[in-house]
Amino acid sequence: PESGAHLTFVIPMPKSWSKKKRIEMNGKPHQQRPDVDNLIKAVMDAIFDEDCRVWNISASKIWGEQGKIGVTLPENTENHELITIR
Repeated sequence: PESGAHLTFVIPMPKSWSKKKRIEMNGKPHQQRPDVDNLIKAVMDAIFDEDCRVWNISASKIWGEQGKIGVTLPENTENHELITIR
């Protein structure tokens, strides 16, 4: 069976952005720091004592109104929110 997960990192948009820019950027790729590989490593280290057993993972980093981390498992396409950053 397929194993692995897809992590979605939603990076909160700056409060200084205009309403128009917030609407335009919501859900769009986040292409600034922090780097997606560093975000993945932080989550893996927080969840697993030995993350060397994880062999398949993908990740996205997008802009959003509220910061959060979600995980989608292959056997269930529903997104599960791991954490919300307020």
